[in-house]
Amino acid sequence: MGGRILCYHDSMMLLTVLLLLLQGAQATAIQDIPSAPGVYYRQPAQSWINIPKAPILSSKLMGTGLFVETGGYTNLGTDVVCEGDKAKTRISDPMPTLFVKGIGPAEDVQIVRLTKKKAGRAFYKSSANSTIENKIGARKSDLRMVTVTRIEEGVIAVTPDSKLDAGEYLLVIGEPDNSYDFGIDAKR
Repeated sequence: MGGRILCYHDSMMLLTVLLLLLQGAQATAIQDIPSAPGVYYRQPAQSWINIPKAPILSSKLMGTGLFVETGGYTNLGTDVVCEGDKAKTRISDPMPTLFVKGIGPAEDVQIVRLTKKKAGRAFYKSSANSTIENKIGARKSDLRMVTVTRIEEGVIAVTPDSKLDAGEYLLVIGEPDNSYDFGIDAKR
């Protein structure tokens, strides 16, 4: 027979070696991250791309009349609108890892899908939708769950938990006025 059965010790040693290799690859991938605070993406085999702050055109409060009439028993909402039909930053990877350096707390990072409107791209947020996982109160259908990994002091990696469909997205760090927009392009 001549086969070898891996024992628990061998399996754990193999797992440890694989984890060390993965950590080394990740450390190598970010060792040359730009020094300035910002949000970055690295295209495969290319240099770092700085994702600029989203051009927020307006934040229109909605439902105030009914809110006042009911003494605060209805929902207040806000339509957050980003300027332009498309983000300047285009990414072809449906599961991009975005690196955030020196901006906001890691626990306040979210990715929200934007909907095309006449005057740009928007998402709706409301106090009724706010939860621990959805601090800004985006519609559940627009919110994309993420995994946030601390790389080093002041640097985190943000990766969506599932593939992003082709479209427009906003990486929100805390509040919408601290957002970075990008688009996912369909692979051809």
